[in-house]
Amino acid sequence: MPVITLPDGSQRAYDHPVTVAQIAADIGPGLAKAALAGKVDGKLVDLSHTVDHDAQVAIVTARDEEALELIRHDAAHVMAQAVQELYPGTQVTIGPAIEDGFYYDFAREEPFTPEDLKKIEDRMREIVGRDLPIQREVWSRDEAKRRFAEIGEDYKVQIIDAIPEGEEISVYRQGDWFDVCRGPHLPSTGKLPKAFKLMKLAGAYWRGDASNEMLQRIYGTAWRDKKELKAYLHRLEEAEKRDHRKIGKALDLFHTQEEAPGMVFWHDKGWRIYLEIENYIRRKLREHGYQEVHTPQVIDRSLWEKSGHWDKFGDMIFTT
Repeated sequence: MPVITLPDGSQRAYDHPVTVAQIAADIGPGLAKAALAGKVDGKLVDLSHTVDHDAQVAIVTARDEEALELIRHDAAHVMAQAVQELYPGTQVTIGPAIEDGFYYDFAREEPFTPEDLKKIEDRMREIVGRDLPIQREVWSRDEAKRRFAEIGEDYKVQIIDAIPEGEEISVYRQGDWFDVCRGPHLPSTGKLPKAFKLMKLAGAYWRGDASNEMLQRIYGTAWRDKKELKAYLHRLEEAEKRDHRKIGKALDLFHTQEEAPGMVFWHDKGWRIYLEIENYIRRKLREHGYQEVHTPQVIDRSLWEKSGHWDKFGDMIFTT
């Protein structure tokens, strides 16, 4: 039966398999209440995960670094549930945690508006208030495809098809809403801090392929508490003030135009600065014995094939 080694080196022996939640409760009621997930032999798992062998176990709380990824992943799921409750017929695709937040891609004929984000946020808070248990289930591939097909989730069927044979098909349920997902997740929607905000809308091709359908992506940010959220939003405001595009325009250095996305149209003052910096760098290179060469900007693809660039970056190279 399992012997559990905790981060401080202490051990606890059990005469039967135990869940991570039970281990947390055995350590103390305070830890059990604060627990969000666990780590078993270094792998992040749900609190409901059963340990049936000797293992190193750590209990993850909001103070741990891993908590943010959990919070953001759950925020994505809660947002997806909110969207489907508010806008029936919307299909969900993928919704990962990302740096500073999360997103979810939706298939919906009618475009979302900035006003919709407020409604979705409000519904998210309502779902958090319901404190719905988040339960992991394992389905057979055929059952999963049938169940998602029955509710019109065509993209989820494609996702299930892409899961390698022999790999578990795990589904996470919160209330009546469910999604195919590897997890792990928080034990309930009530554990998600109400320190989240939906930030912006964007378009995204299914599977990142421009030949596929265009989906609607909603970005959000989520944090451990409202203090962290406020600090993050403040950082964004400060960064906005230092946006080089705004500064360049305000100082009459350069501007950009939609005819050349990402390119700069230099004004006289800006171009003078650019040339001065370029000449400074050139002088320094010569002082240190470097030689400067200049190659053509347009070259036959055969050179890139020989160098290997064509195979690796061919889809990002401008061709004519």
